[in-house]
Amino acid sequence: GEGRAAPLSPGDFIGKWMSLIAPAAETVASSTMMTTTERQTALERISIRYSLANLRTFPCVSILEGKGKLSLYGAWFDISTGELWVMNKETGDFERPEL
Repeated sequence: GEGRAAPLSPGDFIGKWMSLIAPAAETVASSTMMTTTERQTALERISIRYSLANLRTFPCVSILEGKGKLSLYGAWFDISTGELWVMNKETGDFERPEL
């Protein structure tokens, strides 16, 4: 209907971008060791890691990052608690920043 966004298609840029996490989504969704909320959080954080890796495949990003002129950071905001978590560049783990 009017005012509704069209669903993502595999051919559009965002659809292609999001398709990168499809294998991870399937793995996380099939996990019986996590609650639904834990699976959702895991996938959100995985998508951040995948997005950063994908950004680094763009030559302009890769070149600028290699020259030290661009830094990429991953962050995840838990809207239910108001907590910000930042991805550790060394481990890929998410940690609450020390403020």
